[in-house]
Amino acid sequence: MEKQLPKVKPLCPPGRSPRYEDVPFAEVTLDNGDPYTLKMDIYQDLNQKTPGPCIIYYFGGGWMYGEYKQVTQKAVYFRELIRLVEQGFTVVSPAYRLASQSVFPACIHDCKGVVRFLKANSKLYHIDPERIGVLGNSAGGHLAAMVAMSANCSEMEGDVGGNQEYTSAVRAATIFYAPADLVALLRNDANEAIKNLSGTEVDNAGKSMDNVITEILGYTEPGKSLIDLNQLLESGDTEDLDWKYIELAKRCSPISYVSANCPPMMILHGGKDPLVPIDQSESLYKALVSSNADAMYFSFSQANHGPTMGDEADQVAYQFLKNRL
Repeated sequence: MEKQLPKVKPLCPPGRSPRYEDVPFAEVTLDNGDPYTLKMDIYQDLNQKTPGPCIIYYFGGGWMYGEYKQVTQKAVYFRELIRLVEQGFTVVSPAYRLASQSVFPACIHDCKGVVRFLKANSKLYHIDPERIGVLGNSAGGHLAAMVAMSANCSEMEGDVGGNQEYTSAVRAATIFYAPADLVALLRNDANEAIKNLSGTEVDNAGKSMDNVITEILGYTEPGKSLIDLNQLLESGDTEDLDWKYIELAKRCSPISYVSANCPPMMILHGGKDPLVPIDQSESLYKALVSSNADAMYFSFSQANHGPTMGDEADQVAYQFLKNRL
């Protein structure tokens, strides 16, 4: 009998070339000391000459992999966003430092630097600086939420790319199945088995959540694991030298920045997500509602962890941004 190969979702490269390709927006330093240039691709109608709305897309990949060129992605969202170019939208796909290059909060600082760069260069790229929104899936959803929700937190701003005279605040955000509370993940995932990611946007990734959480926080000393961090969290021993990792997880959690001043947000999560617990999105939504923020929540009971939430859900997500930009 012929061996059945595992099902792998097809790649979803963008259906058109960027108008402005490989645009450098910041020079940064990796954790190993090497210099690194962050770049972005800007997709826009070639005839656009007046400022229009802009959507920044932050790719998913567990903060561990993925790239701004979008040629290795299985999630459909960027491919679909590109079609909005025909309606006058600019769609931007930026790079950010992966956890293997620099630990938190480097990637958050990178993503905020993107917003400031686009505002500083809005005339050059025909972008209305007051009509910038963000969208991301999975880890990219976490980054989109951090950009949208922590714009008024100077500690999380960073100085990537400069342009400090501009704010990183955005007008609206859409996030797909994003980790919203990293401390809750520390608590919930310490004793869970590696999940089956077959059929998701990260199928065959070969990474368990415990590896991801410890790597993004830089908690990688030999002999230490997520279980140790979980035990420290449960003990509440703030005098322990490793408590700084708990504090880092809090600072890098979107739920820590909930307020009535958050921009309009749409949160989407599938009922069959095997990677990010659905209560991550439910807790974030409830917190936003309690704070009188403008928030919507969409859940499809049969949806997995990508590569799509289903056409109906996806279209609602894009329409949310279109209506608010």
